[in-house]
Amino acid sequence: MHQSDFSQWFWYIAVSYSIISALVSAVIARTKQRDQGNWFLLGIIFGIFAISALLLMKKLPDELAPGNNLLLNPDRHLRSGWRVIIFLVISLVVNSLLVSLARLSRVVPEPSILFLFYIAVLVSTVVMIKYIDSRRFVSVGFPYHGAIFREIGLGFLIGTVMICLVGGFEIAFGAVKLSLRSNLSIILLVRNFGLSFLFFGFFALGEELLFRGYPFQALIEGMGNVGAIIFMSVIFGLLHSGNPEATVFSTANTILAGVWLSVAYLKTRTLYFPFGAHFAWNLVQSFFLSLPVSGLLTNRTIFVPTDFGPDWFTGGRYGPEAGVGTTVVLIAATVFFILDKRIKPAYDYVALKERVAAK
Repeated sequence: MHQSDFSQWFWYIAVSYSIISALVSAVIARTKQRDQGNWFLLGIIFGIFAISALLLMKKLPDELAPGNNLLLNPDRHLRSGWRVIIFLVISLVVNSLLVSLARLSRVVPEPSILFLFYIAVLVSTVVMIKYIDSRRFVSVGFPYHGAIFREIGLGFLIGTVMICLVGGFEIAFGAVKLSLRSNLSIILLVRNFGLSFLFFGFFALGEELLFRGYPFQALIEGMGNVGAIIFMSVIFGLLHSGNPEATVFSTANTILAGVWLSVAYLKTRTLYFPFGAHFAWNLVQSFFLSLPVSGLLTNRTIFVPTDFGPDWFTGGRYGPEAGVGTTVVLIAATVFFILDKRIKPAYDYVALKERVAAK
């Protein structure tokens, strides 16, 4: 294989092998009753590491000019694939430490342990941006510009309209039946809204930082926009496949949601816009429409669903993400984002991503 062919196919081979490795790891974890999510991520790491190490050893005796170097890019910086691996390793190590400390101290309730993973993702992002990439943290998608609230608000509005279209049709056609929650006082309503706001806001921000943040942006450098979108969206969908009541349809729709949110990031080059859309979708779906969110049905809702209608339409107990309405709305929204010229970056994102000179 010529060097040009090798460079062209390397990341596609690595991605395919890593996905297979991750799926095998998740299956093994399931049979051993271990955490599938952590083993899935470990499978990705081992898969990329294995194929990269083999190819590196094969090419090591050759000329290690910048164009042939599997460790460094032509600018003599660490290639994006290795940076993603380091990011994942740091995230898993920090998460393990935080979980161990939380369980030993018994400060964090067991149901809230999952929150710690996104704190680990934040720590890993800061480490990678500052010490590996030599850039400012805001360059990952949190720039200071005059359109911050407009982008969050626009995303929130679009996410609200989208989920209301899906849930509204289900309710209007009688596929989902709702009854007002009994003993619902104003104080309890405000409390439930506040808890839902914090819960879904935290998870939306954490998932955007993980799936549209540093790893996604690093992969864009090595694979291009399309390759990075496909890879991270597939991971996004597969990691939700272990949720309660998940189906093949729900996984496919979650992959589509990953594409939708990835395009939202690329249109603005910030995480404000996809965060707003992601946050609104989950919050409105759960609290106001009282429908399950990716298999999670809380008791912090206005109504109580009594019937979910046909699964292909409503998604059943997994929620709208497993129904055909979500498929249609996500495809339409993604096409709209791609074609709408009014949605564009409000700052010079190329300049912000430049490396900071060492002092």
